[in-house]
Amino acid sequence: QKPNLMRHLADLSEVVTTDITYIQLINQNWVYLATAYDPKARKVLAWQVGQQMTQDLAVAPIQALIHQGYTFKMVHSDMGSQYTSRLFETTLTDAHLRHSYSRKGKPADNGRIEAYHSLLKREWVRLEQINYESILDVTESIARYNTFYNHDRETNGRGACKRKSAAASVTFQ
Repeated sequence: QKPNLMRHLADLSEVVTTDITYIQLINQNWVYLATAYDPKARKVLAWQVGQQMTQDLAVAPIQALIHQGYTFKMVHSDMGSQYTSRLFETTLTDAHLRHSYSRKGKPADNGRIEAYHSLLKREWVRLEQINYESILDVTESIARYNTFYNHDRETNGRGACKRKSAAASVTFQ
């Protein structure tokens, strides 16, 4: 068991959570979304879509934050092989970041990013999935949703949406 350092933190302002979720194309193939998420502000910070669930995909959003100069001290993830890989661990060590892990079989330990992925699928992916012919379709769609999620989606503070009308006006840039 690896340490869950985030579990006892009262202030999540310097924590980034990360996780990977699956999205299915109409040809029944899968693509994978790796996300870096601010659990305090409840915002998507960086993300990457890939054709395979690899350590390179997992580390890409964290590397993007590091290169952008985003300030954080800890990354929290599950204990999947991508997140326990040498590449992921070395990336964090080289950036002087601590790594916190969810307990095995306890997705609630990473609940806020799990909730974001659930909302993404419920509010967006299931509505647009018929159009997902390629990884580019998914990438463009996720970009639209993340713009909506970060800037236009009003919540009650627990993730539940108060209004959804802004979703129709979001455009991919």
